[in-house]
Amino acid sequence: MPPYPTKIITQLESSIAIQRLTILALSVAVRTLQMVEGRDNTQLSAQLTFCLEQQQCLSGIQSSVEGDTKKLQNPYPRGCLPWANWIIARLGGWSGYTSGRPPGMPTLVHGLRQFESIFLGWKLALGGLVYTR
Repeated sequence: MPPYPTKIITQLESSIAIQRLTILALSVAVRTLQMVEGRDNTQLSAQLTFCLEQQQCLSGIQSSVEGDTKKLQNPYPRGCLPWANWIIARLGGWSGYTSGRPPGMPTLVHGLRQFESIFLGWKLALGGLVYTR
């Protein structure tokens, strides 16, 4: 089974609920495509895909996904889209070596899932999330 869904199966009956689910799925797809297309373009800002808070979180976790050698350091300038992609790809299981294949869509999707969990915890730790009923 692929690490990402190839089709969405839902038991939702309401057209509004199905529309909301479609919008959520589309937003993940667009974000992933932006990351794949901008993988090597340092002229693109990370703000294209990640808000400023998410970029701060990425900065905070960068050292935890980098290795000890120069080959396993993020080679891109902070704040550009390839810089963020490199971190997300590492979270998704990519080796980080530029001599290997670049991270593909399944790796980026897995990395985004990991990052969303980390970001949620980061926001909770900062007291930035408020639960209301």
